[in-house]
Amino acid sequence: MEIRQLRHFLAVVTHGGFTAAARAELIVRSALSTSVRNLEREPGAELFGRTGRRVILTGAGPALPPSARSVLAARRSRAGRDRRGDHAPADRPGSGAALCEHPPAGTRPDGGPCAGGRPAPATPGCRRSSAG
Repeated sequence: MEIRQLRHFLAVVTHGGFTAAARAELIVRSALSTSVRNLEREPGAELFGRTGRRVILTGAGPALPPSARSVLAARRSRAGRDRRGDHAPADRPGSGAALCEHPPAGTRPDGGPCAGGRPAPATPGCRRSSAG
C-alpha cells in the first residue's frame, strides 16, 4: 500500500467520482482508476461499487477513509517537522525510517524504503535518486 494510493482513494471519496478526483489530483482518470484498483488488490476487497459514473463505498470501503486520513495527517505532520528540522534521529535521511511515495523503483537496492519520500542526494541508494 502506497501513500499515493491512499491519497487517490480519499480523493474519489471526497469528490464522489473518479473523473472529479483525477482532476483534483492533477492526473488522468485512467491513472487514478489504476491506482485505486491496485489498492483494492492488496486486501483483495472491492472498496467501491462502480455503477456507470457513480461510485459508492462497499465492503471494506467505509472503514478505510478514517484510517487513510490518519495516515496522511501523520505523514503531513512528520513532513512539517522534517522541514523545520525538529525530527528524531531515526527520521534522518538514509535511516530507512521514512515511507517512500515512489512506486517500487523508489526502494533502495537492499529493499528498504527511500528516506523522506522524495529522492535527494541525501538518500543513498534510492534508484530514483540522483545520488543513487
